[in-house]
Amino acid sequence: MTLPPPRHGGIDEARLLLPGVVPEGDVLDFSINVNPLGPPDGLTEALEEALEAVTRYPEVSSDTLAKRLADSHGLTPEHLIVGNGTADLLFALLPQFSRRRAAIPYPTFIEYERACGVYGWDIRHIPPANTRDFSFDLERIEAALADGVILFLCQPNNPTGRCLPSAAVEWILEEAARKGGVVVLDEAFLPFTDAPSFVPWVTRFERLIVLRSMTKSFAIPGLRLGYAAAAPRMIEAWKRFLPPWNVNALAQAAGLFCLEREKEYLTESRRFVRSERERLMIQIREVPFLHPLPSEANFFLVFLDPAGGIDADALYPDLAKQGLLVRHCGSFRGMGSRHIRIGLKTRPENQRLLDSLWNLFSKPSRAGEGSIETTAPISMA
Repeated sequence: MTLPPPRHGGIDEARLLLPGVVPEGDVLDFSINVNPLGPPDGLTEALEEALEAVTRYPEVSSDTLAKRLADSHGLTPEHLIVGNGTADLLFALLPQFSRRRAAIPYPTFIEYERACGVYGWDIRHIPPANTRDFSFDLERIEAALADGVILFLCQPNNPTGRCLPSAAVEWILEEAARKGGVVVLDEAFLPFTDAPSFVPWVTRFERLIVLRSMTKSFAIPGLRLGYAAAAPRMIEAWKRFLPPWNVNALAQAAGLFCLEREKEYLTESRRFVRSERERLMIQIREVPFLHPLPSEANFFLVFLDPAGGIDADALYPDLAKQGLLVRHCGSFRGMGSRHIRIGLKTRPENQRLLDSLWNLFSKPSRAGEGSIETTAPISMA
């Protein structure tokens, strides 16, 4: 039986694609990219205390949380909008634009393309500078910035984990302003890096929109919480396309709790991510036929050398049988079955994955025995 690669990570999708393969109970999910340290200490107790709020409607537009977020970024609340995750905000953003044209460098987060497709937008797909590390092609990005085009950039990019230099981002913003384009800069994973945020720059560039994910930063994917910063006139228009009470009371309470501990918690998170990422990448590099690619985020790509006889089609279900999920990259535009993405977890959990990789790649070649059908190759022209 052949199946398409998973569109996203997660246990539910793996069990849907591979019925009876993923064991019940203890499953380590390296296919998702949330903070490996887990939620801040005390969050569970804070949510238990907040349970009495579920009998009342939450704030219509999460005004208290928006004000706290604005204060943390040196902005006014009029620059902020809060959503049920950044995907919620993304799908509500697009209807306010009359010129339905997008430019999307690939490979990147697939929901940009899906959201544009839902609204019937014309999309210019921008191929990478090369297919070794999938770095963005700045010249092609600059050429795509025509009047009214919305450029989607992920900083750091998903699935590569690489950041554009800040000078390059500033240059893109200036080019977009000069040509009348709009830039949507997705900083969902930026708190795991040492790169500076462009949230404060929305006061300088009126056609800049910055997305931020508290879901990823604070390891609360089940609560769903994100926000965006932009010029007040854009925020005002944006809110018209969101339903009232779009963020529930517990998510709002969690957001306020996390912000109180943000500096110390994220500092520790960056330290752990940097250390553990380098340790794990060094050890994976020693496994025959596995080549981890440079990353600045809490995840990284691994190239599966064809000489090893195992591609992602075979590796994904093999690891799933052992209760280990990695991200098969076949659903990312421009990628196929030669890459997996690994999201960091705790050191003992990472070691369990490493041990399994050693065992699998020391076995004889099994090329062609995969059970997942990858997407068709995409022209790089």
